[in-house]
Amino acid sequence: MTIRSRRHWTAEDKLRIIAEARQTPASVSEVCRRHGIATGQFYAWEKQARQGALEALRSGKRGRKKSDPMVQLEAEIRRLRAVIAELSAENLALKKGHWP
Repeated sequence: MTIRSRRHWTAEDKLRIIAEARQTPASVSEVCRRHGIATGQFYAWEKQARQGALEALRSGKRGRKKSDPMVQLEAEIRRLRAVIAELSAENLALKKGHWP
């Protein structure tokens, strides 16, 4: 008895397979057979893709997009570095006896 490891498909792969099945004259079962997946798996991916698209369209609000925490942290680091540079310049000017 052999143990088969599970394959992990990327989101891009899943969308590519869905598009292939829908945009070519080949049947869904032919495309599934070619990629080694069950038709039930294909239809589950297709349903998830539709739900994701619908959710994205519903939440698509105008205006500023919410940024992820990394972008916010990087902006905060840039701001703090600018403050440090300004304070360092003032400190150096004070040491030299030159107050701006």
